[in-house]
Amino acid sequence: MTHAEIKAAFMDECPVTFNGVRYRRVSALIYRKNPTGTGLVMQAELLDQNYRAVVIVSPERIEPAKEDKPA
Repeated sequence: MTHAEIKAAFMDECPVTFNGVRYRRVSALIYRKNPTGTGLVMQAELLDQNYRAVVIVSPERIEPAKEDKPA
């Protein structure tokens, strides 16, 4: 996802997928100083389905979750 897409998913509390796993929502956006000292790196914190764990990943590796189709 682009920075604009991840910000929209964060604000709308949309489910997302990372590495084939569905996460409840983006629970935080984190800006860290680049190790070289110039610029910032954005990371996203993803909340799992059971509200028990989070993972921190690069937004480029996140995809919007596909909608569940009613049976």
